[in-house]
Amino acid sequence: MTKDVAIATKYVYSFGGGTADGNEAMKNLLGGKGANLAEMAGHPDLMLPVPPGFTVTTEVCTHYYTNDHVYPKTLEKEVRAALTKVEKLMGKKFGDTTNPLLLSVRSGARRSMPGMMDTVLNIGLNDETIKGLIQQTENERFAYDSYRRLIMMYADVVMEKAAGIEIKMVRVFAKYWMKNWKPSSISMVTQAIPI
Repeated sequence: MTKDVAIATKYVYSFGGGTADGNEAMKNLLGGKGANLAEMAGHPDLMLPVPPGFTVTTEVCTHYYTNDHVYPKTLEKEVRAALTKVEKLMGKKFGDTTNPLLLSVRSGARRSMPGMMDTVLNIGLNDETIKGLIQQTENERFAYDSYRRLIMMYADVVMEKAAGIEIKMVRVFAKYWMKNWKPSSISMVTQAIPI
């Protein structure tokens, strides 16, 4: 007698620290970037020093569009587990005010789509975590410039493409801010752009 066993779909694949859940043959599942990162990080003959991270599979997109714009139930749990792995490998914590982990997010697809969407850098910076970055780097201007980049990229990549905001005003403000920079300027940006 055989038992039907439901195999849960895996939606998040980790890489880093000399291992990877995937490989370059998994481009349909991990997208080109995700598969190549997994190959570079986990292939025993390569073992390149790729910073740790994780890839959300293309199946999440498929699930989202075939299930009334609802993400898979296990996705959040899988992302949290993958983020915990990255935190351990990096010795930092996402959202920590003294030792913040900053992330970059890239879009990917099964097939190359140049110019589809840019990377968003410095995810994890906010009015509180920036204090830790300033303390670690001893460079206040660098920290605030990193925060400015996050805000500009988020506005350009996420908000403009998702909501059609006028990005020109964000760019004008950013140029003004860099010429007339002071730490208090950031509050004007964060109030103007709800991230």
